[in-house]
Amino acid sequence: MIPPPSPRVTDTRSCTRCRGQTETNPGATAILLDNIKTPIRTESFKELYNVIPGKELGRGKFAIVKRCMEKSTGTEYAAKFLKKRRKGQDCRVEVLHEIAVLDLTNTSHRIINLHQVYETLTEMVLVLEYAAGGEVFNQCVAERDEAFSQEEVKWLMRQILEGVAFLHRNNIVHLDLKPQNILLTSACPLGDIKIVDFGLSRRLCQNQELREIMGTPEYVAPEILNYEPISTATDMWSIGVLAYMMLTGTSPFLGEDKQETFLNISQINIDYTGNELQDLSAIHFIQSLLIKEPKSRATAEECLRHHWLQEQAQKKTEENITSEICQREHAKPAQPSLSSSSSEEEGPVVEELMVVSAYTTGPCRPTVPNPETLFPDAKAISKRFTFEEPRCSLQKTIF
Repeated sequence: MIPPPSPRVTDTRSCTRCRGQTETNPGATAILLDNIKTPIRTESFKELYNVIPGKELGRGKFAIVKRCMEKSTGTEYAAKFLKKRRKGQDCRVEVLHEIAVLDLTNTSHRIINLHQVYETLTEMVLVLEYAAGGEVFNQCVAERDEAFSQEEVKWLMRQILEGVAFLHRNNIVHLDLKPQNILLTSACPLGDIKIVDFGLSRRLCQNQELREIMGTPEYVAPEILNYEPISTATDMWSIGVLAYMMLTGTSPFLGEDKQETFLNISQINIDYTGNELQDLSAIHFIQSLLIKEPKSRATAEECLRHHWLQEQAQKKTEENITSEICQREHAKPAQPSLSSSSSEEEGPVVEELMVVSAYTTGPCRPTVPNPETLFPDAKAISKRFTFEEPRCSLQKTIF
């Protein structure tokens, strides 16, 4: 059994501490951005937008996400209402960091676009691009005959890597890449990728080490669990897990409990013998990422040049892919979205784990790690997609 995870930087004594050195490791600096370009408006949000009636897109302990329409243009957006004070702490700096990252990435068409920001005495509202196709997660958990084909995965993976490469060129690490945080602009035809949720993201600084234990347990890299330096390679581990899940519909490292999950990650216990993994090129792609030593992992740019993604589709073109998806969508009965299922239907625990949608953030990360609460115990239904909270004791807020 692996030793208990090292302390995490999660229960801060003050929110501003999140921007400095941790008490347990004076050499580690968690960089939060505060260079805001988007004007923060103070007029009433509801005077300029109509909130569309119906179910919320998502809800967490510190945020609510709703569809809205701009009155002057009729354009639909996703409004993320974020509390500024959480557990008695002023966490406005965390929201400003998320805004700053979105400002920095606004030239990438693979990352969600920030439209406007509003602020009141108690909350901030991020008006974000509305991705009508929903989460990649929804297709990952579909039955295998309705899930992504390998050609579809390759097409989507190219786009994901383009977005991640953009982040890494700008020294930004996402640190929570997973199917719930990858959106589609449309489901039929298959739309473009939009990467969301920069609540855990960090800016890397030259000659400074970043050490924090954060993320969703099934996706975290070994260096996260070992409280070792974080780098762009940390995201690439998550890309490997994401590729495996998109191809197979199963979580490669999920165990019966959190210790087994951590052991599987530490020992790289992964099964490549499934029927969905018959392509040796796909296996090689995943194996180039799920490597314990971060420096040995492929970069986003190298992945884009990998022969698996460069192979010409012999049986399908992109038009065939989108046409096939449309046929599947019309053939199957309509089902409620996982991200909008009610607590009465799923139960409070399942809803909390599954309703981890786009555009998320969380409370301030503490400076004194607590190994007892690194990640909550898994309440796994099966190995087929049972997701944990992205951080310990955090109600991961949606949007």
